[in-house]
Amino acid sequence: MPFVTGVRLCLFVANDSPRSIIAIENVRRALEDLPLRTFELEIINVFDDPDRALAARVLVTPTLLAPQCARRIVGDLSEKAQLDYFLLGLPVDAVV
Repeated sequence: MPFVTGVRLCLFVANDSPRSIIAIENVRRALEDLPLRTFELEIINVFDDPDRALAARVLVTPTLLAPQCARRIVGDLSEKAQLDYFLLGLPVDAVV
């Protein structure tokens, strides 16, 4: 796997709801476990920026989105294998 830097991710959350807090913790932990890739994580509160959520077609929270390749995963991201598969499957052209 080539060394990739700056893969951009957007995590859409709903204020500090329990599922949103868990999703933030889970994605941060998962990103720390992937030393060959550097991720740029942006956390977007849909209540503060509803237009951005609509533009990204986010209908439920939490949603983790890789905008460059239109991949997304929904939920609290507690399924580590599913989250790792999502993160490791991002193509090299998803670089910022």
